[in-house]
Amino acid sequence: MGSMRGSSISSWALLVAKALEAGGHDSEDVFRRAGLDPAKLKDADARYPIEGMRRLWRLAVQVTGDPYFGLKAAGFWHPTTMHALGYSWMASDSLRDALIRMTRYGRLVTTVAEMTLEEFDDHFAFKIHSLITRSQTPNEAIDAGLATLVSMCRMSYGDDFHPLRVVTQRPKFDDPAPYIEYFHAPVEFSASDNILYFSKDSLEAHLLTANPRLARVSDRVVTQYLAQFDKGSTAIRVRAKLIDLLSAGNVTQKDVADSLHMSLRTLQRKLSEERTSYKELLDETRRELANQYLRQASLSVSEVTYLLGFSEPSNFARAFKRWTGSTPSEFRAAA
Repeated sequence: MGSMRGSSISSWALLVAKALEAGGHDSEDVFRRAGLDPAKLKDADARYPIEGMRRLWRLAVQVTGDPYFGLKAAGFWHPTTMHALGYSWMASDSLRDALIRMTRYGRLVTTVAEMTLEEFDDHFAFKIHSLITRSQTPNEAIDAGLATLVSMCRMSYGDDFHPLRVVTQRPKFDDPAPYIEYFHAPVEFSASDNILYFSKDSLEAHLLTANPRLARVSDRVVTQYLAQFDKGSTAIRVRAKLIDLLSAGNVTQKDVADSLHMSLRTLQRKLSEERTSYKELLDETRRELANQYLRQASLSVSEVTYLLGFSEPSNFARAFKRWTGSTPSEFRAAA
């Protein structure tokens, strides 16, 4: 199934295979030349090493002679391209929620990029920061990453979705027109990072595809996958345990440490090294689940209280007010 260290999920490489085949090229031959086993494309949990993915992107451009190959590959995106994260995305309440999921679980797709979403007074900035050197990152992979994210936004929001601005590390094309046309936005080339700027209205609008139950189930699959394969991230493993254990009642830090077969002190140290804490993870997980549960009319506020491991509705109401500024009932009425 492959290691998480310096890797991408195999379904991300499937975009390359489909784009090659659509152009009349033998994708299996290209994969083998890149040192990648094409059979792994049929294993949803498999991963490819980053070195092989780098060779694959560059070979694909050589074979096709298409400098815009990354954009072509993005056109084959499907929710399964990102395992269960694709379904979490499609079921999100808003594009803001979807992008927050991407920042949290993006390691499922690739372990060599860090994604962040920053809010400003009148816009949002979604940054994809590479954790490897610029020379190790194929331009086509950057193109595909940015274009796929915009394609995902359009699939959820509508074809009229456009970013405000695109900033990319890739050098300017001889003819940048197809690139600019794809994004329908101004593009800055040869930048120090990769950033998509979005309007607040577009990211905060409620999505017709929102499905809290599906989002919750998909999030659980994502966290289980990461907990199994991303052994280096204690925070991911703690989040997965919290999702599993919260409905059984109040979950203590010691409960989680015991379930992960480590001492309380070791758990605290590992989380501190990842710049987080048990309290922060517990709050984040409860807040996310609360937002999903309260959008399900079939669940009463009392039921949501106990599903989140609170002993009393009043305790849940206080916590929810602290998280959102509104009571659970006010939130449900406005949803």
